[in-house]
Amino acid sequence: MPLLTVIMPAYRAQATIESAIRSALRAMPRDAELIVAVDGPDERTAERAQRVKDSRLSVRMDPINRGTVTCMRRSLETTDSQLVARADADDISMPWRFRSEISALKHADIVCGSAVRFGQASLPRPSYFGSLTSKEVGLLLPFVNPLFHPSMLARRTTLLSANAYAEHSAAEDYVMWFDALLSGAAVVKLAVPLIAYRLSRSQISSAPDYVDRVYEDPQVIRAYTAWVQATGMSWLLDNGGAPGRPAGTREQLESVIAGVRPQTRPYARHHVRSASTVLTES
Repeated sequence: MPLLTVIMPAYRAQATIESAIRSALRAMPRDAELIVAVDGPDERTAERAQRVKDSRLSVRMDPINRGTVTCMRRSLETTDSQLVARADADDISMPWRFRSEISALKHADIVCGSAVRFGQASLPRPSYFGSLTSKEVGLLLPFVNPLFHPSMLARRTTLLSANAYAEHSAAEDYVMWFDALLSGAAVVKLAVPLIAYRLSRSQISSAPDYVDRVYEDPQVIRAYTAWVQATGMSWLLDNGGAPGRPAGTREQLESVIAGVRPQTRPYARHHVRSASTVLTES
């Protein structure tokens, strides 16, 4: 039983899979395994992945295309490590990624990090280079998803308690953050960049209807509703709001911003205000 399993779903990733695998292996400790779950039929991606020779690497190909969520759940259920990480087949893991995350797990159950975005002929640009406590993640989630899913490292017990990847969703990570918090897990973001996140037109999140599909997704609605009710923020719904369309009075929205640390407030203020409909006081 290794300490860490890194799961890398892959589909039509023949152009980037080798660099993604090599960067993950370079960052991984010796006591770890990398599962490349090829969502087939995709012989070209599997062949490119198998070019990399490392005893920690296992390439699995499903003959039927079942989707990323199913790939993740099946890999989670057929491994037994204490820790589980997610990596994407077109991203680059920084050499210090897993060392930083494993250290941070002393005080958390799920750890994500910052990222450097690159691709689409644009200059590399960083995401928000600031840390977020679990309290801050919980306050901000109804307004923005501040976590990079492919930078995640978590305790296996936490993922299973949150029923991670068990149900299909247009935003399985967004649902998972809510469900993990509801189960009592500590979910944090590190300031240090852990991945280089590739931008491409083929990404699901680049589709013109992606945002609508996310916020109309039954699992997103369920998890969002359960979280705001459990944390006393049901006014986000009582005011006529919905996932993706939060609504509140200025006082209610300012209370969210006041709940984060001073260094986080500029980031929180930007996202809370830009995402919300501000209501006139009754």
